[in-house]
Amino acid sequence: MKSTAVVALLLLGVACGGSGGRSAGGSSDAWMGLRIVDVDGKAFTIEDLRGKPVLVENFAMWCSNCLRQLGDTQKAAAEAGDSAHFVALSVEVGNDAATVAAYAEEHGFDDIRFAVMSSEMVDAMHDAYGARALNPPSTPKIAVSAEGRAAGMETGFESPREIAAKLDDQR
Repeated sequence: MKSTAVVALLLLGVACGGSGGRSAGGSSDAWMGLRIVDVDGKAFTIEDLRGKPVLVENFAMWCSNCLRQLGDTQKAAAEAGDSAHFVALSVEVGNDAATVAAYAEEHGFDDIRFAVMSSEMVDAMHDAYGARALNPPSTPKIAVSAEGRAAGMETGFESPREIAAKLDDQR
């Protein structure tokens, strides 16, 4: 199974992260139509969020880079208010919603919608963006326009100002 192989590669440290970079979206944006259930039990898809730009950030709770980036993403989300959506997807498919919700609450990530990826979402993200999309230390982020078009995936730390500018470009 593709998701098991990707997780194994990540755990072995084959995919190293932390440096900035951009990769073009793959030929498949199927991941945007997959059902996601957030930590509050509400189902949605990224496609459902059309009308406002969306920042999707993949993370893991064990990842210190993710914690740092999510802090800046939270600042950008608080500043943006209702003008954009911010979604954080845990690549740790074995996590339950309550654990991820506690993580978000503990760190004050009140303006970001958290969810755990399904195995199907892991596979679709891999198909669209490759293994780096599933490598939390690289802080993978994808901006989606208000019309529902995904921009390329970007990695590396971004300030709240840089995140806001990226989403302004997606309006």
